[in-house]
Amino acid sequence: DKEYFIGQKALQQEHARVPSWGTMGLEVDLNSLETIYAGFGMPLYLPHGAWNEAVPVYSGGHQIGKATSGMWSPILKKYIAIARLKPQFTRPGTHVDMEVTIDAQHKLAQATVVKMPFFDPARKKSLGQD
Repeated sequence: DKEYFIGQKALQQEHARVPSWGTMGLEVDLNSLETIYAGFGMPLYLPHGAWNEAVPVYSGGHQIGKATSGMWSPILKKYIAIARLKPQFTRPGTHVDMEVTIDAQHKLAQATVVKMPFFDPARKKSLGQD
């Protein structure tokens, strides 16, 4: 209910529209990833730094989005990624598959959709805030 401004109607229409994509977190299943690496006779490798290239995400053999960045979190002790997914796959707890490339071969590691932020400590808020 703000005063009229140029572009207001377009913003209202965009806000009312169902989004084409949702941004969610992924937690990659380490057992799944370790099994894939074992198939190559290699130990599990976890990235030391963040990666930021598009990696396909699948459900039922169909691509449903892409992970845009990810990393091993030493605080959470989890391999996490940020993904853009079709809306029907954004419910936390949804199981998906994220593509991993090992020795120039594409494999699928199991992952679970989670809410972000991945880590939300109480101490980051000023006193008196909930």
